[in-house]
Amino acid sequence: METIKTFIEGIKAKDIADIFIAIAILAIFFVLSIWLPKLLLKIWKVNEKDKKVLKENDTYKGLRSIFLCFGIYLALIILALPATAMTFCIKLIRVAVILSIAKILVGMISPTSKLMKKVKGNERLQENQKLIQTGTKLLKILIYIVAGFMIISEFGYDLNGIITGLGLGSVVIALAAQELVSNLLSGMAIASEKPFEIGDWVTIGDISGTIVDIKFRSIKIKTVENTTVTIQNTKILSEAIINSATINARRIEMTLRLPLDTSSEKTEELMKSIRNILESMQEINKNTIQINVTEIGAEAIIIKVFLYTSIVDYDKFLTFSTKLNLTIMKLLEDKKIKLANPSADIYFSRK
Repeated sequence: METIKTFIEGIKAKDIADIFIAIAILAIFFVLSIWLPKLLLKIWKVNEKDKKVLKENDTYKGLRSIFLCFGIYLALIILALPATAMTFCIKLIRVAVILSIAKILVGMISPTSKLMKKVKGNERLQENQKLIQTGTKLLKILIYIVAGFMIISEFGYDLNGIITGLGLGSVVIALAAQELVSNLLSGMAIASEKPFEIGDWVTIGDISGTIVDIKFRSIKIKTVENTTVTIQNTKILSEAIINSATINARRIEMTLRLPLDTSSEKTEELMKSIRNILESMQEINKNTIQINVTEIGAEAIIIKVFLYTSIVDYDKFLTFSTKLNLTIMKLLEDKKIKLANPSADIYFSRK
């Protein structure tokens, strides 16, 4: 108090130019604190036509406070306050910035925010609205707790002693809340990006199957073994997601090993017959059919068949592949062509 009193008493002797510069800086940043947050919100596509609603927006308030704090900080530097007063004022500014950042984060998950409106409008998450509300409340509490700890540390208090005093039970609760909040945030990210929908065939890590349920904490996948696997949202975001529903065609590859004594005429005739069969199937893209003799080896004549089918549903694709394979087998039977088996060399030793 004595330091502040001394400063006030000596203000008359202070350079008038510095005071005017400080006032000018405050005025400039006051104007910027009104205009720049609006510009940033516009860039972030947070278009709020109602000015009263905009002024009540936590993100807008937080951004405005940060600009004001920065202006006050520059003004204090120009005024060159005594060291003790300057240190105290800077601490207050830091506290204000911490609270402003907390307000911005809380504003981003408020019911009126663009993100939460998008989450609420997602049909897949309608049954999880209560869980979403609970999760956002926990997240807000966590944000303010972290902000509180940061403010306490600004005034030189030892956080280790406070955390130890909370006890093991509080730590366990905090860890549980952290996992819940982490899954909820991951759920929000998935809802926003929409990498898959119910009914899509996906591969996540080493798990493949059809998505049967999407919740805010996890998803359920039905595998080809007819088992249901539940995957937490945090794991989903850390893995590569392959969504087969986004493809417009599937590739089929066949390898036929003909015996070495098969004549060139018979081989060519077989290739033409296979092409005729493939071109007669509506499910196959005619322009993608490739049938070639790729190798004449020591054991067999290798014919490779490549094609693309418009069937993308995995179950229907397997059914079509089976139908195609059986058709080729029937063709081989009709032409009395048996496929060659890999041979094995057996060596005998004399003793």
